[in-house]
Amino acid sequence: MAAWSAYAEYNATDTPPELYSELFDALIEHSPGVGPSPSGNLSLRLMIQADSALEAASEAAALADTALRTIGLSPTLVGIEVVTEAELDRRQAEPCIPELAGIAEAADILGVHKQQVDRLVSRGDLQAAQTLAAGPIFAADTIRGFAEKRQSRRIGRPVADLGLSPIERDLLNLLATASKEPKRSAASHLPNTDQIIAEVYSDSRLRVHLDTDTGPVTDALATLSQHKLVRTRKLTLAEKTTGDPSDSVVTLLAKGLRHASAQSARETES
Repeated sequence: MAAWSAYAEYNATDTPPELYSELFDALIEHSPGVGPSPSGNLSLRLMIQADSALEAASEAAALADTALRTIGLSPTLVGIEVVTEAELDRRQAEPCIPELAGIAEAADILGVHKQQVDRLVSRGDLQAAQTLAAGPIFAADTIRGFAEKRQSRRIGRPVADLGLSPIERDLLNLLATASKEPKRSAASHLPNTDQIIAEVYSDSRLRVHLDTDTGPVTDALATLSQHKLVRTRKLTLAEKTTGDPSDSVVTLLAKGLRHASAQSARETES
């Protein structure tokens, strides 16, 4: 048997707080979470031991139905979702708020000046998620998607040689391909390649693990950052709950994507 998390919602709005307490007590053996959902429905979460998701959903619905009748409620079940305990832990470790970007962060991702971001917004090429008194706020993934489209339109344009060392070129290539081709092997200049990429968060954004055995890689990453090919940050508190808390998050910027693409093209030609 496996541990499952079952989340259910019922069409019982304006439920008195004292009934939530009674429902919690009635389901105490299943580590319950009870309360109003964002839509106002009555919601509850139970931990269930079962052989399958279907069995867990059926048992959770039966337990909840019995508990609701015990406290004098008989609402209609409007939805139920069952996930493994591991999947629940993964979801809860994710930031509650998606990664956001202001004008300066958007400029970094796109590899342009802040004034260019203002022009893109004014022309309607970039859509802000919200505009505050301090300026527009974007979803970072939206900016990355726009950067990829710009990069694809720039294919064929010459890219300046930055004089990167072999290990710096290999690291840039690894970061550029990891999210799309995680099993692709890197060149021999990189030590402990299989330990560097700890997790792929999204296209162009990865969790990177660097330790005493990857000193040259740490220096290479610093060089890529100086050339504005990547941006690095420390983990959030939520991200530190899993894996090594000393890891870093690396975002491949538009300039880095262009250089990685040009580098790959040159290697193919040779």
